[in-house]
Amino acid sequence: MIMKKQFFKVLGKFLLTGIFLICFGLQQLYAQQTITGTVTDENGQGIPGANIVVQGTTNGVVTDFDGNFNIEADSDDVLVLSYLGYATQNVPVGNQTTIAIQMAPDAAQLDEVVVIGYGTSRRKDLTGAVASVSAESFENQPVTRVDEALQGRAAGVSVARANGAPGGGIKVRIRGVNSITGNNDPLVVVDGIIGGDLSTLNPNDIENLQVLKDASATAIYGVRGSNGVILVSTKKGSGKAKVNVNYFTAISEVPDFLPTLADNVGDFARIENIRKLSIGQNPTFTDAEIAGFDANGGTLYQDEIFKTGISENLQISFSGSEGKLRYFLSGNYRDEEGIVINTGYQQLSVRSNIEAQITDKLKIGVNIYGSHGEWKNNFQSFGNGQGSLVAKALTWDPTTPVFDENGDYNRRSTRGIASLNLNPVLTLNESDFQDIQKLLNATLNVTYNITNNFSYQLVAGTTSNDYNVQRYAVEGPNDTPDAIFRNDKDTFFQVSNIFTWQKVFNEKHDVTLTGVQEYSNQKNVFNRFTANDLILPNGYYFAETAGGFEIGNNFEERELQSYMLRAVYTLDNNLSITATGRYDGTSVFRPGNKWGFFPSIAAGYTLNSIVDNSAFLSNLKIRAGWGQVGNQGVDTYGTFANLGTNAYSYDGGTQVTGSEIVGFANPDLTWETTTQTNIGIDLGFNEGRGNLSVDVFQKDIKDLLLETPVTGFNGGDFINENVGTVENQGIDVTFGYDIIQNDNFNWNANLALSYVKNEVVSLFDGLQEIEGEFQAPGGQARRLNIIQVGQPIGQLNGATFLGTWKSSEAAAAEAVGKVPGDAKYLRDGDGNIVFGAIGNGQPTTTWGFNNTITYKNWDLNIFINGSHDFEVYNLTRAMITGGAGDSRSFLASDQVNQWTPSNETDIPATVQFYNSSRYIEKGDFIRLSNLNIGYTFNNVASLEGTTLKLYASGQNLFLITDYSGYDPELSSRRTEQGNADVAPGIDVGNYPNSRTFTLGIKVGF
Repeated sequence: MIMKKQFFKVLGKFLLTGIFLICFGLQQLYAQQTITGTVTDENGQGIPGANIVVQGTTNGVVTDFDGNFNIEADSDDVLVLSYLGYATQNVPVGNQTTIAIQMAPDAAQLDEVVVIGYGTSRRKDLTGAVASVSAESFENQPVTRVDEALQGRAAGVSVARANGAPGGGIKVRIRGVNSITGNNDPLVVVDGIIGGDLSTLNPNDIENLQVLKDASATAIYGVRGSNGVILVSTKKGSGKAKVNVNYFTAISEVPDFLPTLADNVGDFARIENIRKLSIGQNPTFTDAEIAGFDANGGTLYQDEIFKTGISENLQISFSGSEGKLRYFLSGNYRDEEGIVINTGYQQLSVRSNIEAQITDKLKIGVNIYGSHGEWKNNFQSFGNGQGSLVAKALTWDPTTPVFDENGDYNRRSTRGIASLNLNPVLTLNESDFQDIQKLLNATLNVTYNITNNFSYQLVAGTTSNDYNVQRYAVEGPNDTPDAIFRNDKDTFFQVSNIFTWQKVFNEKHDVTLTGVQEYSNQKNVFNRFTANDLILPNGYYFAETAGGFEIGNNFEERELQSYMLRAVYTLDNNLSITATGRYDGTSVFRPGNKWGFFPSIAAGYTLNSIVDNSAFLSNLKIRAGWGQVGNQGVDTYGTFANLGTNAYSYDGGTQVTGSEIVGFANPDLTWETTTQTNIGIDLGFNEGRGNLSVDVFQKDIKDLLLETPVTGFNGGDFINENVGTVENQGIDVTFGYDIIQNDNFNWNANLALSYVKNEVVSLFDGLQEIEGEFQAPGGQARRLNIIQVGQPIGQLNGATFLGTWKSSEAAAAEAVGKVPGDAKYLRDGDGNIVFGAIGNGQPTTTWGFNNTITYKNWDLNIFINGSHDFEVYNLTRAMITGGAGDSRSFLASDQVNQWTPSNETDIPATVQFYNSSRYIEKGDFIRLSNLNIGYTFNNVASLEGTTLKLYASGQNLFLITDYSGYDPELSSRRTEQGNADVAPGIDVGNYPNSRTFTLGIKVGF
């Protein structure tokens, strides 16, 4: 009975409690109402992603792409509206069911959102070294490639052209070079997908670029971040539908021809006669012929291979948002004629970025990008050990015309002088090189807010990159046509699972945790055949008539599994601390060495006490960071022995084909590690009109993945080892200021400057230097570069030129087999010529100065950049000086003042080395890269919101330099000649940078 009473007592309390809760709930249900609202910016445009929270609760929503929202709230509630860069507003609900709120910018809180990888951060909360480049900084420059937009705009980032050819390669380096035999390219991440290619992207698609420079910033990408990271965010649509069209056409030309004796063929003929007499041969030209050359000139082959290039570029985009859907669609067509005859590049690209807010918690985005690029006679594919076609044109016989009296090509010099190569005009006009690149990239981005504090993001993407080559060359190794086919197919996919938890405690302690699990897979399939000595020289499709075939195939696959955890703690908006750990496992290394752990930590502190009491400073922050990142930069099967084929005759008769080792196995190979320390300071002043950031850093790259040579006694070739150390030290400076700021006239200036000092600290087995792989042209079999301990990467190798042997030194000259008039070089005590470092091709200082000036509807952009403290190995000048290899005649204009017994100058009259300090020149330069002026018409044809802009611009308008070649920024390298960074600044007939004049029109409606 007692138990029964207790049961009913408990049941009664339960029922009463339940009735109370139901009644309370009904009361609340009755009291609450659905509030519909719109949040707009200062211009009346809807703000997507603004936060609306019922004050004192966790009940909150975010606005859709048009700034609309719905939320359940009581009439006594207060809605708190916040969005980064705008003042937070508290709006009482009262009797309102529809609310329209216009947000106002808050100068005190306005802060750029920076993409830092697997998330974003406010600029003021950054602890790492991150450089930002927005689309606004290059929108007034008609750039055709994204890497051009980076040049000179991000401190610590060096951008240099490999050559001036259409579609030509551009080298990007972040805070110097790390590896001697590995790859120094930075990692490119496009919308979260790793491994992008800047050269294929449409600049019009770019919203912003973020460059992660120090280890605390790059450690989140682990093994891939060792050379720095470039994060590319493409545009998303918002607001009303908009159409933008940008069309420009350009005229390009060679800024200046190089002066040679082809400009005065009579002098060339006289000097050629002297050369022939000096080697005991009869003169080539008669006095009558020389007189004819003086009167009529000869053939200027620079004029024959260079032309005016006409290019066009069309960019179209369609963007906006509709309800919960936002979109950005774009297309780009680019057609560039080269300034070298029969060269060019065409590209067609399309992009579709679609994002849908499915629910308040779920957002899905799909990005698809495709491009088709086609090179016409890719200039980098021409040339051999005798230099490029530009070098051959500069060294070709100016007394032999392009065509003979029958209208046929003169294939060679009719007199057997100057360059012995095939007529360069014939090579360019009759060769047919077609390089085609097809790229398709697709990205899926799913974000789900599990709670107000906890979210999950899936980033999945795949890339297919096909590079197809079909080449018909009129000049093969045996002076017969050849045909080449090559197909290089890369496929890549990535899946990233990203978890983010963020919470603020007691309004002072802000904690964000980010966890990542990531998997990526990359495959490469390579097929090639070469058809040698075509019997029917009628093009590529007659390859089956070749006298011989060579076939090559290859397959590679690599995988990477990664885990990352990042913690960010911010105290009272003053102190920020970021700690990251990444654990990478790669298929490249053997078991036991596959996994590497790479940590980093960084802190930043805002000195509010100083700022608050200053009439000048608006921001003062100090930063410091330390971290490590790894590098797996060896071939997929770099830990295994590699075999090649060779032929050997055992009895002096028929050769037997067999295998040979071309790379030795090293199962102990493991990670190369880069440890970096960074200290920085950020200043804002004059009420936000100016900003200054200075970063000082040191990078130590240890356990280098180095290809070390194996002695011939042990089989020769190389083995991959973890040996050697490289060190980089430097400083990055970024300065920006709104010099003039009023309603009608504004002038904004930005300077980015970097200084990097590089040093090879150690190599292997106590070696102090190793020889490079860049071989001098002319058949002299000498290497132009070396790597030396205690010196920077990029040392140039050669003899020290001391002028000429004079008549008074005849006896000393005879002792070493020379006569007066010969080139004189530094020799050792045994009389042997001393070869060693004679310069360095790696700039230490680079900078860019960008100015944007607006006056009412006019705008002016001036961009100047420069590089300093480096040398160029002017092998082009060496080749026109002649006297060796297949360029046997003197064509240098200063040869008219060569040594004679009566005029004992320091210009040799006989054979000399290509690789000597005579051809080392200072490469420092300052370039006016862009000058653009435009005028914008608003509300065209009385249509509100329409704009029409007309603009004109010039690129590479002037170049200040002491370099005597076409351009000191360019360098030459063939793929088999090693890492580009250990042989920079070598000019073997580079394709010149053009001077370009552009006219364009932009329409927006």
